[in-house]
Amino acid sequence: MLLKNVNAVFENEIKKCNVLIDGGKIVKIAQGEISDSEIIDCDNLYLSPGFIDLHVHGGGGYSFMDKDPEKIKKAALAHTLHGTTGILPTMLSSPENVLIDCADRIEDVSQNFTDSNILGVHFEGPHLSPAMSGAQSDDAIFPVNINSPLLSVENLKMITMAPELQNAHTLAKKFAEKGVTVAVGHTNATFDETEEAADNGFSDFTHIYNASTSTHKEGAFRVAGAVESALTNDKYTVQVIGDLRHLPLGLIRLIYKCKGADKAYFITDGLEFSAADLADGERVIQLNGVPAVFKDGVMMTGDCSRLAGSASSMDTILRNAVKSVGIPLTDAVKMVSSTPARVIGIDNKKGYIKENFDADLVLFDENISIKKVMVNGKFVK
Repeated sequence: MLLKNVNAVFENEIKKCNVLIDGGKIVKIAQGEISDSEIIDCDNLYLSPGFIDLHVHGGGGYSFMDKDPEKIKKAALAHTLHGTTGILPTMLSSPENVLIDCADRIEDVSQNFTDSNILGVHFEGPHLSPAMSGAQSDDAIFPVNINSPLLSVENLKMITMAPELQNAHTLAKKFAEKGVTVAVGHTNATFDETEEAADNGFSDFTHIYNASTSTHKEGAFRVAGAVESALTNDKYTVQVIGDLRHLPLGLIRLIYKCKGADKAYFITDGLEFSAADLADGERVIQLNGVPAVFKDGVMMTGDCSRLAGSASSMDTILRNAVKSVGIPLTDAVKMVSSTPARVIGIDNKKGYIKENFDADLVLFDENISIKKVMVNGKFVK
């Protein structure tokens, strides 16, 4: 299959070219003519790597923690249709046995599902700070177990932990040694504690500014928090919820200025009703029992006192980044593709428009309206 006349979004430039797809791979990229029996004239649409979402709880009305495999597939497909070709289903904080059961179901689904690349799982918990639980259930937060059975979960790619908890460093180093990305999150850690965590297994930061300490006054003096460590320490990459509701435009600009497109990347943190049409005021009960309501473009806890997660999709976040925040398209695309791919170690095959890379691709117009989505060389309908 030949994708002809595309504006390909590469790492540092946009070029008009032709892209040949065969066997689920990108086999040739050229500005000159390429011959093939199946030619699709893309009429100067933009071609980008497929989006990769490393923090998302569900979509289309379905949760990734559901026991029904078909609902898991529907949740993933809802995001595929918005350009997300690689997804890391994220589990809410839960007892260890519940998380393991969820991971096993996700692994089973991933073996025979072709409409999305299910890349593994992300556990957001269970070792979080009770003081920074956010929309997590307080009953599902537990002390650190240094012999955690979660260490045996083969498809675990990321785990969020509060580094100030007793024995957190010991467990984080064990996960890191197994190739799991360990993220600081839902944390009451100080600046110094977060700095120390970067030398003890932690390398990422979950939904920066949300459910974490930041600059504040103690007595007459202002002190820095976990956020400031993540922004200034090059050992950390940071997750950014780009719905313009969790973070205002000014903070996203600050994060981008501090970290750049190689160290900051976008997530949806989407709940069950992300990538779906919701009416303002619509109420749901999450699988962890915590009520949520869709209000003013974002999910909030039932009493509207706290943010509970996003209702967004990655194409909306990319549009926000370019059209509102003012991030150049090449960098914004990097923040939804190659940077998250590198964070979980799959940047040798995904996240770029390169020859011999997987043909996970998205076609969109100048308004970043999705026209076609390709997963492993096949268009998803």
